[in-house]
Amino acid sequence: MERDQDQRDRAYKIWEDEGRPHGKHDEHWRRAEEQHEQADHEAAEVTEVNQRASDKFNGKGKPKGSPTDRPPSTVAPD
Repeated sequence: MERDQDQRDRAYKIWEDEGRPHGKHDEHWRRAEEQHEQADHEAAEVTEVNQRASDKFNGKGKPKGSPTDRPPSTVAPD
């Protein structure tokens, strides 16, 4: 239900931005739907990237004892 209202709001905004033309409601509705789908897609991508970054930060998916798990040496290699 909320999605339908969001789409209505988007279509209305498009209609207003174009000067309230008559007879273009199907086009405005289609464009609003495309914008909504694009926003959903972008949100899913951001969520995926954030989850991967969180997993990497928290050491998930990385084998224990890998070189990146140890602190760097404090002795300079002379």
